[in-house]
Amino acid sequence: MLRILFVCTGNTCRSPMAEALLCEKVRQAGLNDKVSVLSAGIMAGYEYPASKFACAVMQARHISLGEHRSRQLTADAIAAADLILTMALSHKRAVLALAPEAADKVFTLCEFAGAAGDVDDPYGGSYETYDSAAAEIDSLLGQAWKKIVALAGKEY
Repeated sequence: MLRILFVCTGNTCRSPMAEALLCEKVRQAGLNDKVSVLSAGIMAGYEYPASKFACAVMQARHISLGEHRSRQLTADAIAAADLILTMALSHKRAVLALAPEAADKVFTLCEFAGAAGDVDDPYGGSYETYDSAAAEIDSLLGQAWKKIVALAGKEY
């Protein structure tokens, strides 16, 4: 099973949206037995729900974040993951500071998708800001989909 871990700052906006969006792609492709997806934050509080607007933009996509609770990134979570996708370069650096041995499996989502930059943090922004972040994440996941499926051992 391919274990993918998304990482952002607080694990209430970007990484939960990425987790939910990828879980939906995995479900639609019938790959639930091949791909496992989680998320965590480098400065996550203990078990906070996803932000109001993150929940709203996911609900508009018929995906629920109602059960999500934030998780702190740990060395164990890094070790357990086969692929770590961060929302920004600063998160990648934080992962590598915690676990330098993970260098061969940690990428920014943009980098992994063949794009440049970071996924902007919508925290504190409007519904539209969150919707834009979700759309960007979804687009990047679409660009990376063939790589993810290949890593899971399936042909696309």
